[in-house]
Amino acid sequence: MRAVSLFLGLLLLANLEGASPYEGGPRPDPAGKINVILREGWKKADLAPPETASDAVFLRRVYLTVAGRIPGIAEARRFLRDKAKDKRERLIDALLDSDGYGDLLAMRFADMLRIKSEFPINLWPNGVQAWHRQIRAELLADRSYRDMARDMLTASGSNFRVPHANFFRASADRSPLGLGKAVALTFLCIRLENLPEDDQKAFAEFFSRIRYKSTYEWKEEIVYTDYHPARVKARALDGETFTIDAPDTDPRRVFADWLLREDNPYFARAAVNRVWHWIFGRGIMPDTDNLALLPTFWDRVRNVFGRGEESNPPFNPELLAFLENEFRSSNYSFKHLYRTILNSEAFQASAMNSDPKAAAHFASYPVRRLDSEILIDALADASGGYDRYMSVIPEPFTFLPPATRAVTIADGSISSGVLDSFGRPPRDSGRYSERNGLSTESQRLYLLNSGMLYRRLSSLPGKLFRRRRINDRERLNLLYLRMLSRYPTKEEFQIFDRYRKSFAPRQRYRVWSDVAWVLVNSKEFLYYH
Repeated sequence: MRAVSLFLGLLLLANLEGASPYEGGPRPDPAGKINVILREGWKKADLAPPETASDAVFLRRVYLTVAGRIPGIAEARRFLRDKAKDKRERLIDALLDSDGYGDLLAMRFADMLRIKSEFPINLWPNGVQAWHRQIRAELLADRSYRDMARDMLTASGSNFRVPHANFFRASADRSPLGLGKAVALTFLCIRLENLPEDDQKAFAEFFSRIRYKSTYEWKEEIVYTDYHPARVKARALDGETFTIDAPDTDPRRVFADWLLREDNPYFARAAVNRVWHWIFGRGIMPDTDNLALLPTFWDRVRNVFGRGEESNPPFNPELLAFLENEFRSSNYSFKHLYRTILNSEAFQASAMNSDPKAAAHFASYPVRRLDSEILIDALADASGGYDRYMSVIPEPFTFLPPATRAVTIADGSISSGVLDSFGRPPRDSGRYSERNGLSTESQRLYLLNSGMLYRRLSSLPGKLFRRRRINDRERLNLLYLRMLSRYPTKEEFQIFDRYRKSFAPRQRYRVWSDVAWVLVNSKEFLYYH
């Protein structure tokens, strides 16, 4: 009961606030054009600009968003003590150059690209590892997304030796229509199945000449274009038609040329909206993997804004257009896109405005539960104990090394019951809906009752305090910095002190494991805020 009392007391008092530059252009200004556009949107919606989140809140938020982890004690202390005006910009730059950025963005891409060794994708372990390593290396090097997309759409050869050749293998349905659906969802965020049947078939013709053949190496497969002569008539989503003489011309290359030309509005729109979703949990256009064809879309925008009405759900077309242009101008650099958004007032806004209208317009930072892999890694960082991960299908069994971070797992077939319980996607379709961010009773039961988690948390204070001659206030500081990336408030210390004094003197050591358990179960630990 004492632990429960402390738990409730701290939760009631929890305060979420207390708690490669592109070539040929200037460094993005945090108070620049993106903030002007945001403020204009807030003014139209009759919303005041949001308050800025505290340093402690920003610190934790940006680490989780960019590197997929909570900051360490030394990192938190260093940032909170820094008085420089540009410390947030410098931290963003440092995180974008870190291995954590590559790990987390590679995980996002693995979800999108369906990187999974077993059923129904069946890339097999060699293909998974080769492709995941390639994706991670290119993202860390900030390779142009346009060039990455072209390689995925046109690659031929062994899926073990030409990693991007796995793109057209990573589909449960390898028919031309099935591949067309995967392409439209991945690079345009459009559900091809929502279009008329004739349009679907005409689009699928771009992928009608893809063939596969096995080799003598176990599970290796060659992706190639059918060498028999054929005349292919295909139609892109904007209505442009193509007559292609194969195999002299690969229909995949014709499609890639259409998709990636500078005046094509679909590619940049999809990428920008997807990145905004990764950062905020919702796209600028909310239905992130079900965007409309552009004529229909822009007609709707003109009709809504021409009448002075607010769209439902609301979105800011000027913001989307600005970020699309920034993305193109930076040679499709994800780091530049991230840097621009992270330095904006929307990302650095306080989460304390509970008005749904403010959240809908990004005038308040959207509070939501941590993604499954990030939450499990945060629990591991906080408690000092990591889960073990292995495949569940014996072809072959795969055991990952101890202390493997969940965000670094390349294969969607390798998981754990806890990861699945917290909503890790199965990577069967590449849709956002596969990832479940809802809180459930089974999750709460695990956090409140898991004996393994409690044992790990019970050992944490001993690890933190070992060989340190410090008082109780300093010990509480260490726990708060480790768990919440901030110092406890005066009121929180008073609650702790009352609880500590309720124990007999020889039993007061027990208070520390209770405090660790309470902090891990708080929304401040479990949520983006």
